[in-house]
Amino acid sequence: MPPEYSTGIRKFSPRKMQRLLRHAYRLAPAAKRRRGTSSHSGGREWTISEMRLLGKIPDEEAARLLRRTCCSVKTKRQKLGIPSIRPWLRPWTREELHLIGKLPDVEVAQLTGHSEYAAACKRRELGLPKLDTKCRPWTKREDALLGRFSDQVVAQRTNRTMSGVRARRSLLGMGDLFRRNPNWTPAEERILGTAPDDEIARRFGRTKTAIQRRRVGLGIPVKSRIRHHWTRQEETLLGTMPDEEIAARIGATLSAVKSRRNEKGVRAVNPCFKWTAAEEALLGTRPDAELARKFRRTVLGVALKRRALGIPQFSRPAARNRVARFLPRLRSL
Repeated sequence: MPPEYSTGIRKFSPRKMQRLLRHAYRLAPAAKRRRGTSSHSGGREWTISEMRLLGKIPDEEAARLLRRTCCSVKTKRQKLGIPSIRPWLRPWTREELHLIGKLPDVEVAQLTGHSEYAAACKRRELGLPKLDTKCRPWTKREDALLGRFSDQVVAQRTNRTMSGVRARRSLLGMGDLFRRNPNWTPAEERILGTAPDDEIARRFGRTKTAIQRRRVGLGIPVKSRIRHHWTRQEETLLGTMPDEEIAARIGATLSAVKSRRNEKGVRAVNPCFKWTAAEEALLGTRPDAELARKFRRTVLGVALKRRALGIPQFSRPAARNRVARFLPRLRSL
């Protein structure tokens, strides 16, 4: 039951006092639970029979039998210095510690029954180096190779990794004597921008990033397979010849030429759109559909050209007169 407060006349419960006094009323602080106690175990003390059970069965099983938490069982066992029954949690013996640092971690784990991670952690705890063919200490003979040969050659001769050779060279204060990126020549710089970066990289034996950085540093535009950077001379060719010929001449795609021509407002030039004198002479002498099949054009195109020249539609008498009129001209062709 909640405690009641008396004012001499009436008694008020804490809820009534809080409603009357509002923020001026404060409840009494609750008693803090002692650290290390558990709500499940009730903070009861350990008996001798319970302590004797520790280390003989797994902590989970002991917690279930003793009606305690697994954390309290593990903490009590560690305080008493009792090793766990699990093999990967048992303490290291002197014979096992004698193997650490003399054999690789994998072999130590196989001989002792510990995990490879446990063997590595114990080796680091003892301050012992890792015994590995690629992580062994450097000898004076191996250090003498640094600076005389490239990192790749030193890695092959010493059976080490490239990163290990670079780290050792940096630790000794040696610069990159064998530079992987030689200086640029004027002839190489003139080729930048004449082809895509990946093609120039394969030609020079450099990386694409190196080509791109050098080109951007010199202010040279990129030569892309998709996007073409137009010059004034190339723009003057638009409309003077078919788009296919311009694309083949300047090394751009057909879509790029069409887009640039439409952007400049230049009409396309296509040989199939040009009418010859012989074709114009035959307009009106036959039906438009028949001429369209013969000229490999559309019926609408033939009709529009005929109307533009003021030639009437095909009819038998008009066709005879037109043929007689243009017969000398056709013979001259």
